[in-house]
Amino acid sequence: MDFYSIIIYGYLTLAAFFIYVIGRDQKNKKCVFGHHKILAWFIISALFIGIAVSVYARFVEPYILLMKKIEIRNDKITNQIKIALITDIHAGNGKKTKWVEKIVKKVEAENPDIVLIAGDLICNEGVFEDETVYLEPLQKLADEYPVYATLGNHEYGMGNVNRFNKDLQTGDKSEEVITMLNKIGVHLLINRLRCIDGEETNLCLFGLDDIWGGKIDFTELYDWDQSSPLVFLSHNPDGATLWPEQFAKPILMLSGHSHGGQIWIPFIGPLGNAGISLGKNFYRGLNYYNDIPIYTSAGTGESGGAIRLFNPPEIIIINITP
Repeated sequence: MDFYSIIIYGYLTLAAFFIYVIGRDQKNKKCVFGHHKILAWFIISALFIGIAVSVYARFVEPYILLMKKIEIRNDKITNQIKIALITDIHAGNGKKTKWVEKIVKKVEAENPDIVLIAGDLICNEGVFEDETVYLEPLQKLADEYPVYATLGNHEYGMGNVNRFNKDLQTGDKSEEVITMLNKIGVHLLINRLRCIDGEETNLCLFGLDDIWGGKIDFTELYDWDQSSPLVFLSHNPDGATLWPEQFAKPILMLSGHSHGGQIWIPFIGPLGNAGISLGKNFYRGLNYYNDIPIYTSAGTGESGGAIRLFNPPEIIIINITP
């Protein structure tokens, strides 16, 4: 059982027990709650609200999948390009083949020109099963569209808690993920440049290896003419801080990693700590660093257990227009 499930089930058990005890003591005038019935009903109401929020955060919101659409204008683009961004599937942590199939159907309905996957395809949180098998439905997307992917920290067995402690890391499974992606026809963008030149588009893509577990190499950017518009794919938004100064800026950077904090409290922001040095303002949505526009997706999966609040899973559809 994952960490969040233990917390949720523990709370539900204790809340139910306290509701029973307070309700019982209300009937006895010798007990505190028998004298203070308004206080008793206030506590019972608060416990019921907590139960409702807990059930929603654990069993409902993690399985809502939103399609968010944004539009980016750039005069370097010759024709409109529609990109579907999928991040942080985390296949294996309660979200397996059926969840990936749901993602595929949602993307197909949008009929994008390109599909980009920004890492953390598997959970790799100490399990012994082969989680890469849950990624097989992505082959349907790869058969219909050009699909490009880079890797995230979970492929390398590294999280914010254990990245500085090798003894706690869960093992490098990047090669297993790469093997599966090659098998199902997903193109790898791991320190690679790909330019799509044609009558309908003039876009270049550059994908960076994970900045925590991978090896960073921008060498292929020397093959970029720097006049063609380029989209930069990096699992972690902090990848923007590594962009080499000798190259022109990308027209857009696409990232994930943060899950939006998984729990987003109004007026407070994300509760989860993804270890992003740029800060929590970069946990989701469109932000800017050094004139680089960065769109960070809250992702489609979760780390540490399926729990979300005011921050549902999402697929991002980006329309880049002239």
